Amino acid sequence: MSLYRFVTFAIAASTLLGLSVSANLYQPCLNPSVRLEWRSMPAEERAEWLAAVKCLNNVDYYPHNSSLVPTFNTTFAQIPPVNPNSSYFDDWSYIHMDLNHIIHFTGQFLPWHRAFIKDFDTSLREKCGYTGHQPYWDWTKDASDFENSAIFDPDPVSGLGGWGDPNDDYQITSGAFATDFPLTYPSPHRLRRQYTPDIPGTNGTTVHLADLFTPESQQALIEGYVADFIHFQQHLEGGSHGAIHRIVGADLLGTCPSTAPSDCVPGPKWSPNDPLFQLHHGMVDKVWYDWQHAHPANFWSFDGGATPEVNGFIASPDFPNGAPPYVTFATPIPTDGIMNNYTIWELIDTRNERLCYIYE
Repeated sequence: MSLYRFVTFAIAASTLLGLSVSANLYQPCLNPSVRLEWRSMPAEERAEWLAAVKCLNNVDYYPHNSSLVPTFNTTFAQIPPVNPNSSYFDDWSYIHMDLNHIIHFTGQFLPWHRAFIKDFDTSLREKCGYTGHQPYWDWTKDASDFENSAIFDPDPVSGLGGWGDPNDDYQITSGAFATDFPLTYPSPHRLRRQYTPDIPGTNGTTVHLADLFTPESQQALIEGYVADFIHFQQHLEGGSHGAIHRIVGADLLGTCPSTAPSDCVPGPKWSPNDPLFQLHHGMVDKVWYDWQHAHPANFWSFDGGATPEVNGFIASPDFPNGAPPYVTFATPIPTDGIMNNYTIWELIDTRNERLCYIYE
């Protein structure tokens, strides 16, 4: 958003809210929480987070929440109907499945996912008593040897687990989620990961996915695109963000498990099945946060459309983060009855009273 458009919006919003133009539209929080990289957290804190995630997935304690109201019909969304026998953890995957078509390659992408991981963290605390830091995963540390990264810790109590068994639908065999962690969507299965280091590129080339999330590539992204939110998002969403989904594969990518019916349509829908999603999007959020703070002109820079223009995973060069109608600061995010209500405005500054967090 240009400075002129921002000032115009601020004046209009101030008028609508009965505030003076100079008044703050929200109060900053005084004691923001600090998000930590997963490996900076002690083993006991990692174990507490993993246990809280499994708690949300325990249908005996937290079954499906009937407040979940899908926005789209299943034919349009190309997903199965809500399973009433699922868990509350499954509900979070279903929200992402249902809203897939409007939260990717649109202006909603970064603010919506910022709200999603914030509200998921709140659920861990309010329902399962989690008291530790909200983690993120700095995958730039793993670009040089991703397959053997320490992030894939096999410890059954404090580890996220490793790669799946190719002879068993790539279901993982180690870590806290190898047992007592059933998943409902798109069909019942256990958590899967399939290491996929390369994908076909154009003109017979090969794309080495780890090249898209090196420390150098992310620093260039953060330092570039001054006041250019559209192309910053384009290169983050289609670059390191997409590369991590692809290289981990299986659930995080959104492939269909072997238990799925023949009409299962893969896509970035049930990727929150893998708890790595929360850590991965924590890092995506941190890259946005770092870019916001890299230059004064970046902080309030925002633009994008509400309608995705994509061919597969490739965004249209004319509308890389969505075609009209345009998303504005006043646009509400979709919630499916589970997430909290936010406008885009409330999701720009992480130090406002609703978000109240910073990164280490």
